[in-house]
This record gives sequence, C-alpha cells and structure tokens, in this order.
Amino acid sequence: MNTEVEDPVYRSFELAAERVGDLVEPVYARYFARDPEAAALMSHMDPLTRGRMLEEVVRLLMTGDYTAEKGYLDFEVKNHAGAYHVLAHMYGELLESVRDTVRDGIGADWDVGCAAAWDARLKSLLAEIANRSGG
Repeated sequence: MNTEVEDPVYRSFELAAERVGDLVEPVYARYFARDPEAAALMSHMDPLTRGRMLEEVVRLLMTGDYTAEKGYLDFEVKNHAGAYHVLAHMYGELLESVRDTVRDGIGADWDVGCAAAWDARLKSLLAEIANRSGG
C-alpha cells in the first residue's frame, strides 16, 4: 500500500496536462482578460518567452517549499519590478489565472481538497513575493 500523500496541486497539473495539453494560451488569455494592463506590459513577448515564464510559474506552484528558491525569487521579483515595471497585483492575477485554467481543465476532479491545496499554495507563494516586493 502506498502511504505517500499525493500533492493535489501537482496532481491537478498532471490532469490538466492530459486533458488540456499546453496551458500557455488558455492561461494567458485568461490573465490578459483579467488584467489589460498586464497584457499591454507583455505585448512585446513572443509565445516562446511566455511559455518559459509560465514554466517557471508552474515549477514554483508545484514546489510548495520556497526555502531553496530564495535567491531565485529575490532576483526575479526585483528584476520584474525594476526592468519591466511589474506591479504587485499582477502576480496574484497571473497565479489565479493558472489556478482557474487548471480548475476548468480538470472539471469534476476539482474538489474541496484540491481547492484548499491551491488556495494554500497561492497564499504561500504570494507571501514570498510580497516579502520581496514590499507589498
């Protein structure tokens, strides 16, 4: 018997990959509809760059423990604010767009436990970002 507890966030990504395939377009369509300011800010980015950015977001969301990510997050948050003028609220809107796209993609497999795990993960990652952005 497998006693290892499966991470609902990780599992939901697996299911979304099976059912939706590439999440890049649906996530960014949702994000840009939610935040036109972010759409304008990212209008110069090609699909490959957006894909790489989303790959890092997904990696962070599947990580859950950000202790080893300290240097990475320090650099990225500072760089995004200084070089690209990313506003603090844009992180939450992007992360919520990822969550909502995964939720819609897995349909009935999205349950209370999955929702709670996602809420906790987003809260944790956003707190890490806020600690670095002063917001």
